[in-house]
Amino acid sequence: MAYDLFLGCVIPARLPFLEASSRKVFEKLGIELHDVDGFSCCPDPTGIEQIDHNTWLALGARNLSLSSNGGIISFCSGCVETLKGVNYCINKDQEVKKEVNKVLKKVKKNYDGSTKVLHFAEVLYENLDKVRENVVKPLSGFRVAVHYGCHYLRPSEIIEWDDPFEPTTIDTIVKALGAETVEYELKLECCGNPVEKSDSELSLMMINNKLQDIQKAEANCVALVCPACYQQFDFNQRELNKQNNTNYDLPIFYLSELAALAFGYEPAELGLNFHRVRPNALFEEVGF
Repeated sequence: MAYDLFLGCVIPARLPFLEASSRKVFEKLGIELHDVDGFSCCPDPTGIEQIDHNTWLALGARNLSLSSNGGIISFCSGCVETLKGVNYCINKDQEVKKEVNKVLKKVKKNYDGSTKVLHFAEVLYENLDKVRENVVKPLSGFRVAVHYGCHYLRPSEIIEWDDPFEPTTIDTIVKALGAETVEYELKLECCGNPVEKSDSELSLMMINNKLQDIQKAEANCVALVCPACYQQFDFNQRELNKQNNTNYDLPIFYLSELAALAFGYEPAELGLNFHRVRPNALFEEVGF
């Protein structure tokens, strides 16, 4: 089993430790990830698409045209949404596909719309038996609040993955790692990251609401699958504590980090010391 790896921008540039844990997990599962020379920004689904839809299509299609294995996997929900969205648009309308390929011809590329795009969590879910087989240190005592995020589920007609109103896939993977998942009222609400640049106060209010609800549900950590969501949750707890005199100290884990811990990797191997909220107290609490 092999896929072309689409890293995107945020993880390699700002959060390389998330890449490290993800690579370790897939190596342990025996799933090959091929690095492709020439991949660019996806581009960002909340950025250039709103400015120039045709440019967004052309840039995305160029990336898709570089896949030689017929399948791309990404560790980023935003990248998955963009690349699936480009596929959706150009396969829905042959005229759009022709126009995109006119642009691609300028750089000696052509895209037929056939490259499959997968989120890394989707691949883990489809290989759940392998995931269970590799658990050597179950995450007993981890009470996990799962945050699905927006791009992982929607728009559902493009993503075609999990139930956008009652998702279960990440919860199922977390439970397979030996942890408990905790339900909370605002589970499917946006974390607020997309509005940060236009309204930072609203963005902080949105993540504060999520954290309050998670704290109320007595979760002791959060699991997520999007680098933008990771930054929102991990980077802003200290800021909220300063502003609101709160006491947030909730470890934020990428799903790949939880999997790697359950697979027996040590925290130091995964770069957990780079988290703003260190999970040391949690590890001591649960005897991990």
